[in-house]
Amino acid sequence: MGLRDILIVRNDDRSGVKTNWWINPDIIPLPPSRRTWGRTEFLGFWSIPHLCISSWTTGSVLVSLGLSTWETVAVLLVGQGLVAYLAICNGWIGGKWHIGFTVAQRAILGVYGSFVGIVMSVVMSIIWYGSQAWLGGLCISVILGSCSSAFLNMPNTLPEGALMQTRDLISFILFHLLSVPFMLVGPEKIKHPVILSNVLAVIVMISLTLWTVKTGEFRDPSGGWDTVHAQTNRWWTWLYGITSILGSVSSGILNHADFTRFARRQGVQTSGTLFGLFVPGTIIPLLGIVTASMNTDASGQPIWNPVDLLMDRLARDYTFLTRAACFFCAAGLITSQLAQNVLGNAYAAGMGLAGLFPKYVNIKRGCIIAAMLSWAFQPWQFYYLSSMYLDILSDFSVFLMPLTGIMISDFFLVRRQRIQLTHLYTRDTSGSYYFTYGVNWRALFVWLACVAPAIPGMIDNLQIKDRTEVTVAVLYYRGFCIFGFVQSLVVYWGIMRCFPPKGLGEQDEVDVYGTFASEEAIDLGITPFNKEFEVEGERLRGSFDDLELDDLVEDEKEKSEKEELKDVDLEDGEDQGLLKERFGARVI
Repeated sequence: MGLRDILIVRNDDRSGVKTNWWINPDIIPLPPSRRTWGRTEFLGFWSIPHLCISSWTTGSVLVSLGLSTWETVAVLLVGQGLVAYLAICNGWIGGKWHIGFTVAQRAILGVYGSFVGIVMSVVMSIIWYGSQAWLGGLCISVILGSCSSAFLNMPNTLPEGALMQTRDLISFILFHLLSVPFMLVGPEKIKHPVILSNVLAVIVMISLTLWTVKTGEFRDPSGGWDTVHAQTNRWWTWLYGITSILGSVSSGILNHADFTRFARRQGVQTSGTLFGLFVPGTIIPLLGIVTASMNTDASGQPIWNPVDLLMDRLARDYTFLTRAACFFCAAGLITSQLAQNVLGNAYAAGMGLAGLFPKYVNIKRGCIIAAMLSWAFQPWQFYYLSSMYLDILSDFSVFLMPLTGIMISDFFLVRRQRIQLTHLYTRDTSGSYYFTYGVNWRALFVWLACVAPAIPGMIDNLQIKDRTEVTVAVLYYRGFCIFGFVQSLVVYWGIMRCFPPKGLGEQDEVDVYGTFASEEAIDLGITPFNKEFEVEGERLRGSFDDLELDDLVEDEKEKSEKEELKDVDLEDGEDQGLLKERFGARVI
């Protein structure tokens, strides 16, 4: 056995599906045994992004626009409401059909065109992984600095252009190493670490706020501190604040199906998503504003980053009590950074890479690859000014939100929530998702047409700091997170109505992968999984590698029809157990 054979991802022994260039055990439709997420898990999943350092500093983004504290609260509520709505809608396909974002892209952009959407999602996840890992590394610097003054005052041996210090580089490497064991735990088993992380993060953030309120001196964050963007009409400022919130989680909204596919049943993700977004998503940025209002640097500007705040405390008062407080605060923040980075970024990138290279990459391997690639984006450059945060977060949404609109339009308006799972895992030209040479030109055209008008405004916005007036292009760009979503949703629906592809509104008649429990399959009008089925006279065990889809579906349909003839047709109200027996369904 050569190295190439060793690197191939193992087959799925449960269903018999063989790993190839289109499928592996991590991207098949998940069976009931792997769907372990309930309300608690989704509450933890959507709380994590708001119980970490980047959410704490969201207030700096909004205050830098010139919003008052009360306006910031309103913008947070509206922004989180839109995030919740889009996340629930875009994740619905995962909860119903138990497939992730990477596979769902094949139904939208085509089996080859899907690479466009997957690559964008992977790149964004890797960038976010690197940026969150850098913040986690800074937390390690606080811990080591509180234990050793020699580490805290370590001479910087790196050139000034590196934009980081030697101690922070060491801590960055340590955080990467600390993340690896958690990457090797699958998403199905991450529940307890996430709960622990959320609890510790809440305790630390409340404690840090109380500490600074007790020892600091209040200064209104909206009253005189420098704002970095020219002020325009107030409504446009509000809109920009809302789109910055959407942009900050646009990647999570886009690939939400990667995680909703782990839901025990459809709809269980809704309540956890709503609570996790509205409560921590509103309270934590406000705690950040309160804390920053009590702490300023030598120039009178607020200290937004909690790591900078802890470092400032160590520099001013290197006593035992201060060192102990900084140590435990940083330790709690590390747990939140680990949870956010592994679950929200590493897993997302790993799933995307598994969709691009399923024969050789699974989720765990993809996580490691993403961590290595994150160095290329130099994440230490992301955290100098709050304005840089805003530019980065908003720029992401230019490319991702139109694709989100297309996905929601395709699943709800065009396909009416019906998907042919078997057609998602083949490049057969007869498949419903092969479209034209493997690309759905309709979706690609709409995406490009919606993204293009925002590019001039995005470029102008990078230079807006030196202007006193804002152009129409910049205003359009600042609201594009909403504009682009609505435009793509409507235009895609119209084009698909004018140029409908084959297979719309169709779904498999047989559960080939063992995806559904018997009752679930029957409710969907699908013959439940029967482990063995027959194709062209050959009995197979869940594998249809290199077989024609038409042969598979027709032969299985013919087989099920023959079995139906053996029994009397069921009337309304008859025993459902007889129905299971008739279809040869296993009881789960």
